[in-house]
Amino acid sequence: MERVTSKYADWTRGQVEALINIIGEENAKGLLSGNISAEFKEVIKKLYKHGRRIPEGLQANVCNADRDFRLNRPKLDEEVDFANRILRLHECLSIDTEVTAEKLMTETKRLLALVRGNSQIANIANGVCLPVVLPKLVTDDLGAELELYLDGVSNSYVKTFGYRKFYNLRKGTLANEVSVVDGSRHDQLIARMKECPVIGLHFPNPLQGFSIHADREQMSTLPPVRRSQNGEGGEGFILSGIDTSIAMVMYPDILARDWNTPGLYMAALQWQSADYSLGFRAGGDKLDFGSTDGLADASGCYSGGLLFLG
Repeated sequence: MERVTSKYADWTRGQVEALINIIGEENAKGLLSGNISAEFKEVIKKLYKHGRRIPEGLQANVCNADRDFRLNRPKLDEEVDFANRILRLHECLSIDTEVTAEKLMTETKRLLALVRGNSQIANIANGVCLPVVLPKLVTDDLGAELELYLDGVSNSYVKTFGYRKFYNLRKGTLANEVSVVDGSRHDQLIARMKECPVIGLHFPNPLQGFSIHADREQMSTLPPVRRSQNGEGGEGFILSGIDTSIAMVMYPDILARDWNTPGLYMAALQWQSADYSLGFRAGGDKLDFGSTDGLADASGCYSGGLLFLG
């Protein structure tokens, strides 16, 4: 290939033509004549497309999302919509977080503005987004806490679908057996839940088609959680774990609609050992909660989740 004869001898003629095509011929001539000037800035790499994480550069297994498995968007237009979700949480867990519908609605708008105001991550908001209220922890044992939340899942699922059954396939085996995976940032969520209820945006399927190993790997390439000015909490993404169970309590009609809702990995958690994680799988007449040792397997009908905190 012919090369340009100049101090930039490493440039081919094709590269020069491509550069002029990008700039535009008239702009290139204007720059040469000094009639116009140009300012260059680094392109901010977008991390999501159509609400799904772009899996570029990952070593762990990823496959295409199976679009037959999808989630519907809940109606969250008015304060009453938020009130109904909070009421379901409180009734099914027999608690009172003291979070009002007005507060949840206001915080949801604020958090969405933070997401949409960041060009790197803004596209995740094109996917399904579920505002959640994560209760203050009542025990230091994450497994025992999860057992309580799963009782709430059962209450909410049966209340929604009546004839369907919820099966906790790990019932009685979670206490002292569930821990947070390093690098997932989930420990930051747990620390905040020890102090008070936490409001966040749960994105259930931005990682559809990712293996659990890939769910965890991609966390290192997300922007770090930025600490707030007063040092309390921070803004950024956390890999989903215990928040997925709360989202299931609040939105069973969305997350367990039927067979064609994606299975949900709780990739931030391990059960018993590093060889196992946990998750949900909905069917046409039931919802299962169980464990998996297929951490390296990528399936287009399964997804890990992300939680955005502010």
